[in-house]
Amino acid sequence: MNEQKKPQRINAELIYYQLDEIKNQLKDFKKDYVTKEESQALKDEIGELRLEIADIKRSRNLWSWLSPTLSAAFTAVVTYLVIEKLKGV
Repeated sequence: MNEQKKPQRINAELIYYQLDEIKNQLKDFKKDYVTKEESQALKDEIGELRLEIADIKRSRNLWSWLSPTLSAAFTAVVTYLVIEKLKGV
C-alpha cells in the first residue's frame, strides 16, 4: 500500500505564525465590515438626522410663509398711517 506519510509532529512556530496571520486577516475584515451594534447605532443616528432635517424644513416653510405676510401687514399699516397723516395736513 502506497499511503502518504503524515508528519507526526507539527512545528509549533508554524502554527503560531498561521494563527497570527489569521488574527491579522480578521482585523482587516473588521476594518471593512460593520458589526450589528455599529449598524444599529448608525441607523439610529440616521433616523435622528432625518427628524432634524424634517424640523428644519418645517421651520423654513413656516418662516418663508410668515416673513412676507408680516412684511405686507407692516407695509399696509405704515401706508395707512402715512395717508392719515397726509389727510390731516
